[in-house]
Amino acid sequence: MGWGRKIGFGIQLFVLFLLVLLFIGSYVGQPILVSYVETDSMANPQTSEFEPYEMDVGDGFVAVPSELTGEPEPGDVVVFEAEEIQGGGLTTHLIVDETDAGYVTRGISNPFTDQDGGEPHVREPQIKAEALQVGGSVTTIPHLGTAVMGIQSGIDSFQQWLAVTFDTRMFYETQGLAMVIFALSIMLYIADLILSSRSGPDKDRDRQKSRESGIQYTWIILACAAIIMIAATAAMIVPGGTDEMEILSAEFDSDDPEIIQQGETGDVPRFATNDGYILTDREANSFESKRCA
Repeated sequence: MGWGRKIGFGIQLFVLFLLVLLFIGSYVGQPILVSYVETDSMANPQTSEFEPYEMDVGDGFVAVPSELTGEPEPGDVVVFEAEEIQGGGLTTHLIVDETDAGYVTRGISNPFTDQDGGEPHVREPQIKAEALQVGGSVTTIPHLGTAVMGIQSGIDSFQQWLAVTFDTRMFYETQGLAMVIFALSIMLYIADLILSSRSGPDKDRDRQKSRESGIQYTWIILACAAIIMIAATAAMIVPGGTDEMEILSAEFDSDDPEIIQQGETGDVPRFATNDGYILTDREANSFESKRCA
């Protein structure tokens, strides 16, 4: 395989890698290295000062996890978990001000800030990622998200068809999505086996093409599986953090489990959940009893 084909194949794998990251990130609610704009709130800036932050619908951008960035400040384009904007969910807007109540955000095509529109001030824990800026301008990848939205639309339609056909809402859930992806993988594998088992001139011709290109479909499938596993793992690990619980010592007895009388012990149940792509049942963690002096 010549250098031209190697470079072309490498570009195809890189684009596939980005699409998989975008696809998984949109479903788990956590940007994974890349994200994209779904609405025109960051297009058509109201003033020239907002032009460096312009992003059209479907444009992709590099999303740096908040754990790897410094403290957000005005001029940063951030991906945050909105409470009111379009019913809540991930939103990509510009930070225009910082107050004691939190950050003031705005879509550059909107004539008012999100807070003027009813969105509470954005707190730092709500911020999931920050758009990479080079030379003061957001670095975008045109139309990268358009392909993902098309794939999502197709999968959503397929999930809906499965739910209606089998009369169950299971296919609307994340487990159902995993089953759909697994079923598609099996179908692709079976199709590859059928094509590779063909006899006669077609088989020899396919082998010749395979030798010329140097590409084996088995390796492509394995590469896709590895990308999905790495991205799904990152989606669960990157948002992780610490959880604090305050236990108060008091001279009196209280029904509040987090207030323990001096000299006594108490058990405080805490629940741990996994909000990542691979779901687990909700479990109660066992915490040591705390003795208050």
